[in-house]
Amino acid sequence: MNHIAAGTLFKSYAHWVKATTLVWRVPVSEDGELTSPQRKFKLHYSGGSHMHVTGKGVEGAEDWVPLRIAGLNIPADVMAKYPHLYGSTHLEIEPQYLDKVREWCRGQVAVSVESHTGRVLDCTGVQLAGMLDDLYYTDEPLGDHYCKQTQSHVISVWAPTAQKVELLHFWELRGGQADVHTMKKNEKGVWSFRRPGDWKDTAYKYRVTVFCPWTNQIETVEVTDPYSRCTTGNGERSLLVDLNSPALMPPGWWEHRVPGLTHWTDVSVYELHIRDFSATDPSVPHHLHGKYRAFCRQHLYPNEPRRLSHGLAHLKSLQEAGLNHIHLLPSYDFGSVPERPEEQAYVQEDLSQYPPDSERQQQVILSIADRDAFNWGYDPVHYGVPEGSYSTAPDGPMRILEYREMVQALHSLGLRVVLDVVYNHTFASGPYSQNSVLDKIVPGYYHRRQEDGEMCHSTCCNNTASEHRMFERLMIEDITHWARHYRVDGFRFDIMGHHFISNMTAIRNALNSLALERDGVDGRHIYIYGEAWDFGEVALNQRGRNASQHNLGGSRIGAFNDRMRDGAMGGSPYQPPDCQGFATGLATDPNGAHHQGSAQEQLATLLHRTDWVRFALAGNLKDFEAVVADGRLLAGQHDTYHGNQPLAYGCDPAENVVFNGCHDNEAIFDQASAGGGLVFMRSSAGLYAVQRCCPEPCANKQR
Repeated sequence: MNHIAAGTLFKSYAHWVKATTLVWRVPVSEDGELTSPQRKFKLHYSGGSHMHVTGKGVEGAEDWVPLRIAGLNIPADVMAKYPHLYGSTHLEIEPQYLDKVREWCRGQVAVSVESHTGRVLDCTGVQLAGMLDDLYYTDEPLGDHYCKQTQSHVISVWAPTAQKVELLHFWELRGGQADVHTMKKNEKGVWSFRRPGDWKDTAYKYRVTVFCPWTNQIETVEVTDPYSRCTTGNGERSLLVDLNSPALMPPGWWEHRVPGLTHWTDVSVYELHIRDFSATDPSVPHHLHGKYRAFCRQHLYPNEPRRLSHGLAHLKSLQEAGLNHIHLLPSYDFGSVPERPEEQAYVQEDLSQYPPDSERQQQVILSIADRDAFNWGYDPVHYGVPEGSYSTAPDGPMRILEYREMVQALHSLGLRVVLDVVYNHTFASGPYSQNSVLDKIVPGYYHRRQEDGEMCHSTCCNNTASEHRMFERLMIEDITHWARHYRVDGFRFDIMGHHFISNMTAIRNALNSLALERDGVDGRHIYIYGEAWDFGEVALNQRGRNASQHNLGGSRIGAFNDRMRDGAMGGSPYQPPDCQGFATGLATDPNGAHHQGSAQEQLATLLHRTDWVRFALAGNLKDFEAVVADGRLLAGQHDTYHGNQPLAYGCDPAENVVFNGCHDNEAIFDQASAGGGLVFMRSSAGLYAVQRCCPEPCANKQR
C-alpha cells in the first residue's frame, strides 16, 4: 500500500498558532483518549520545497522535530483568537528546538502523525499566521520612509517567510531596465535598503523569492509595495513621492476650513461615484469628464471662479437643503479599470437610436465592460494610493494633488468627505496576477483561510484576515494616512462585519489620537460606519467577536440599519422586487402581487413592518420601549426582524444609519415603481443615508 499517499501537502489542516504551539484536528490515539497508546506527531521542513507524501509519509524533508501532545483541546488564549479550531489536538514544540524551527517559516513545512506502532496515518501542510504574529510582528516603519536615527531614506518591506528580497529601482516611470539592489533582513523579517536621496519621483518594485502554499513550490515574483503612497499607471510600479511637498498641495491646503459638525447624529450622506458625477455633464470640459478636477471650479472655468457645473450646482443645492456629507465610492487604487485613457475601450455606437426596452444597449456595453473606464471600484490593489483613472495624469504624482484639490473643493461647498474603504478583500491573490500584492509578499498570511487552508471567498473574492496583526496594522496606518494627508472626514467600511470589534476599536482609537496641531486634523470628529452584515465564515462570532450589528452596541461605530430599508421599501434583497412596505403602498395601495397575501394579511404585515420603521426612527435603541402592533409594550431588542433577529440592537443613536437605497440592488425609484407608490420620510434620531445595501455583494460590482 506504499503507493497510496498518507495525506496531502496541498491542504493545510495544521495550524502553527504560537511560537511553540500547533493544533490539528486529529485524535491523539485510536480512541481519542490520552490514557491509550499515543500517536506520534512530527514537524517537517524543506527549504527547497522538495517534500511530497507517499504511503511511507513525508519524503524529501531536510529536517524534522518531534511534537509533544499537550492536550485534547487548544489552550484558552489560542481559543480566544481561533475559536473555530475548538476541539483540535494541542501540540507543542520542545524549547530546545525553537531557535531552529523559527526559521522554518521560510520554506515548506508539514506535520505528520503515526500510530504508536510507527505506521503513518496522515500528513498535511501548515498554516503559519499565528506563529508569524507571535514571532515576527513589528511596528517599525514600512514602505519608503525617512529614518531619523541614520538620517537617511529607507525602503522596507515585511516579508518574514521570504528567502530573498531584492529592490528593483527604475529611473523611468515606464519601460527601462531596473537597477537591482540587495535588501537586508532583520530579526523581525523586515527587509530594508538605504536609498539615495535623489530617487524622488522615480519608481521601484520588489523581487521576492518565497514559498507559496497555493502552488506548493518556491516562487520568485515581482511585486509593488503594499505601503505605496503613489504608483505609476495601472499600479505597475510603486512611486517614491514626498506627500509633504508643496508641489503636491493646492494653495491653502492646510489653511482651508473643513465644514464643522456638532454631533454625529447630524450626519446626512449622499453617495457619489467620482466618474459618474461628471462623465456625461455637458457643462464640464471634455478633458475633465470623470476626473477629480471636475469638482474644482478653478480648473473647470479658470476665468469664471464663481461658475458651477451642473453637477456642482446640484451638490450645492443639496447642501443648502441640509446635506453635509459626500460618500465617495472607492477612490483608492483598484484593479478593474485601465487607468490610461489610451487603454480604455469606448462605445462607438449611438445607443440612443434604440428603444428603452431594447437589449442592444446592454449587449454593446457588456462587450467592453472589462476594458472600459467604469467600475464601482470594489477591487482594491493599493489601499493607500488614489485611483489613477480619475487623474488627468495617471503616470506620476499628479493624482495626489488632484485628489486633494477635490477634497478641498467639496469642503468649499460646505460638504464633508467620506471615503469608501474595502479592507475585507483584495482584487487578486496568488503569485501570478499583477494585481496581487500582499499575497505575493507573504503568501497565505494576509488572507483568511478555511480550516483546510483554502482561501475564504464569502465577501466575493480573496477575503482578508484582519484577525492577523500585520493586516490590522495595515488597516490602521492606512486609515490614519488618508485622514492626515487627505483631510477626509469619515470612513464607510464595506462589509465591515468581516472585521472584528477589536479592529474597529483600534481604528477608532488611532483616529482619536490625531491632533490638529500635530497632524493637521482632529481625528475625534471623524465618523466611521459600515455594512455590519453577519454572514460567511465569521457569522455568529465563529472567528471571534466580529463587527456585526449585534456586537456594535456601545461602540459608537455606525451600522446600516436594514430594518428601516425593509420596513419602508418592503421585502428584502432576497425577496421579489414587487414586495411592498410602509412607504410603497403595502395594504394601503396594493399592487396585486399574490405572494403578499390577502388584504387582512397585508394589513398585519404592514403594522409589523411599521414597527421596524418606528424603532429605526427612534434611534434603533435596543432598550427603547414602544407599544408594538399586537398591543404589547416591548423594548426594541425583544421585538423581531424577519422572524429570528432582534429588531433593535444599538445603544447610541450615532450607531444607527437609517437608509432606503444605494448602489446595490434596485434604486429607490425602480423599487418604488415595481412595488407601488412612495412616501418620503426622514429620521429624527440617527444618521440619514440615501442608500440600499445588500448583505452579500455581487461578485464584481459593476454597472
